[in-house]
Amino acid sequence: MTKSCGPAELDGSQAKHQSRPVDEHAAAAAAGRFIDVPPDLSLPPASPSPYQGRVPPLLGYSIREFCGAVGISVSYFYELKQAGLAPRTMKLGSRRIISVEEAQKWCRERTEASESAKREARQP
Repeated sequence: MTKSCGPAELDGSQAKHQSRPVDEHAAAAAAGRFIDVPPDLSLPPASPSPYQGRVPPLLGYSIREFCGAVGISVSYFYELKQAGLAPRTMKLGSRRIISVEEAQKWCRERTEASESAKREARQP
């Protein structure tokens, strides 16, 4: 850590402006010295982002993300897909994406199918 630059240590060009307060950082930089900068002053303030403080809305899941969200394995997803019971996917480049709406629709359909199967099992 370097010492502060007082008015007695200023060179001729800075001495004539003694009526203004001395900026220690500017005086040290002019003299070729490095001083410690507090962490909050080391970076300029960030420009506000439209998503600052919140997460952008999720519009789709990868297959792995979908499986993690609904609690099934990826291999079981492909078993469901072969049986025609998996949610529809859309191709995006080389990836397969499941839209949030399709995932919600699939969950509703699976819940309804499960409830109707339970009702049928109860009937004699």
